[in-house]
Amino acid sequence: MSAFVKILALSLLASSASEALSYFLVYRTEQFQQLKQKVVQSEIRLEEERGSTAGNGKNRQRRIDSIESQLSAARSKASRLQLRNMLVVALIQLVTVYQVNAIYGGEAVGTLPFEPLSIFRGLTHRGLPEDSPDNACSATFIFVLGGLTFKALIDRYLQLGMPKGGSLPKWVTNPEDVISGKK
Repeated sequence: MSAFVKILALSLLASSASEALSYFLVYRTEQFQQLKQKVVQSEIRLEEERGSTAGNGKNRQRRIDSIESQLSAARSKASRLQLRNMLVVALIQLVTVYQVNAIYGGEAVGTLPFEPLSIFRGLTHRGLPEDSPDNACSATFIFVLGGLTFKALIDRYLQLGMPKGGSLPKWVTNPEDVISGKK
């Protein structure tokens, strides 16, 4: 098995372990589940309130502001719950990156199909000797890139964390409606 595949497997293993730890420390707790439910309900109420035309402008705006403040408070409490977990996961990732550097330090494990810009060369060449080719890739770069990708995929498919509902603009979540002019 090539070093590239081993590094990607290690990256997947580290990402899976950190997400499993997150699940056991945060996501399965009753307090987090209640906050998640509150956020979902608040987002639904906020969408309904924004879509309704009932009531005068001041009362409607006051209700919208109230729901937004409840939503912000719930997200803030959830962030505080996740802080300790994020520190533990960061420590695991740092130890794993250190181990990858110790094992594959100075060895080019991949070749990019292009020469990276000088700004990014420090990232792609981390731990490689100066005389390595410009398009060579270090193990650290592959590990970190794979870890970011796998963590995002695991988060997306298992939907463990807080919902991302209102954080994306409408043209990203539903481009057909924007193009056709629907509201």
